[in-house]
Amino acid sequence: MRLLYDAIVGLSASLVLACQGVGTPASHAQEAAQNIAENVRFGRTELVLQNVAVGLRPEFLKTHSAWGGRITVADTELGNFHMSGTDDAGIDLRITWYDAGEQELRSTLLRQKWHHADGTWLLTAEERVDGDMGLLGEKVVVQTPEEAPAHAQFRTIRIGATD
Repeated sequence: MRLLYDAIVGLSASLVLACQGVGTPASHAQEAAQNIAENVRFGRTELVLQNVAVGLRPEFLKTHSAWGGRITVADTELGNFHMSGTDDAGIDLRITWYDAGEQELRSTLLRQKWHHADGTWLLTAEERVDGDMGLLGEKVVVQTPEEAPAHAQFRTIRIGATD
């Protein structure tokens, strides 16, 4: 009897531990988005492309061509996440970045759409919804003033001194 009890407890414990690794569609979508965000941050384009839908890859490569060169990704942060059914998800990704020509920290919010197909979550669309332009290859026109501002010079006043 004791042997049967031990076998049932052992089997139950192993099933509970085994089921913890299964996850839900939402957890798998979040994991795919975290992986792509991490790979983007460290410039691992070949790993990023594994999670980009085949039809989006040419556009993705075009819009991300400056990343790792002119554009340096400083940080990525996953934001708003929502599921649409079990096979579609939307994720907001905040990217903090530098343009090598300006060395000014910028921040852009991207909205990504993901789809689950054949056991893999794939990025199917990406757009800038807020923040600085230029991250996805948009043309940014920098306007400089025609004349330099006049240097303001004020007379020095010393307290207690007579003029």
